[in-house]
Amino acid sequence: MLDRFHVYVCARSTIDRPILERDLARSPAIAKKDVPLTILWNQKSASIAFASAVKSATADFLVFTHCDVYFPERWFERLAWEVDRLTQTDRNWAVAGFSGLTPSGELVGRIWDCSLEPFTRGIYGKALVGPVPIVSTDEMAFVLRRDAGITFDPQLPEFHLYATDLILTAERSGKRSYGVDMPLIHNAKAQLQIGEDYRKSYRYMIEKWRDRLPVPTTCGPLTSRPFTISLRRLRIRYKAIFRQTTYSTDRISDPSAKARDLGLDQLLLEGMVDG
Repeated sequence: MLDRFHVYVCARSTIDRPILERDLARSPAIAKKDVPLTILWNQKSASIAFASAVKSATADFLVFTHCDVYFPERWFERLAWEVDRLTQTDRNWAVAGFSGLTPSGELVGRIWDCSLEPFTRGIYGKALVGPVPIVSTDEMAFVLRRDAGITFDPQLPEFHLYATDLILTAERSGKRSYGVDMPLIHNAKAQLQIGEDYRKSYRYMIEKWRDRLPVPTTCGPLTSRPFTISLRRLRIRYKAIFRQTTYSTDRISDPSAKARDLGLDQLLLEGMVDG
């Protein structure tokens, strides 16, 4: 799989190193060096870092992810099967997401998210029969087909909404993006406020894609309507104060054990024999 896949992640040396070692670097295919991992340290923005990565990449499929993601045993075997199946459906596809949204706002994909565990009590999302067209995807992990010929916008600030921007860029060039069924561990903690970094990304996206809005995302819709982001901040603060049983700010210490408990290795084999 060395020539097919390459994983990229942005990380801050002062904060993310222990998270990276606990989660992403422990992923079996990465730990065994079956799939290469490039860590982009202390970058100004995700889009600048990833645009540079695309420019120098040689692998067929580029996986962009977060430090707190764990890819279980057999995950890359499943990914190889999914991208081959997707290419048979649409040879010009651009992006494949693992927790994306359709144009109508339906969530596509299955994940286990630590921050949502008090609410979901297990795997979040439902199994897919096949790839489903999407207009956005969560940045925790997604795949770019290198031959699609698209890249990240280095003008997009900070570390948010870059996957959605990439999908919209692909759409503008006539290429489609899809949600695929790739269960994984997202060892995240709940975000209980919207920071200025997110607002910078949001404002840039609103201006750039004004003629394409609204666009649903996993963080809420991109829309030019006044006060949308302010209302979202109020909802998040309400949840933080009054609905503390619906989220978690703690992370698990061993994502591999959780993957075994959930039977993710078997979930990742579903359908592959028949496919």
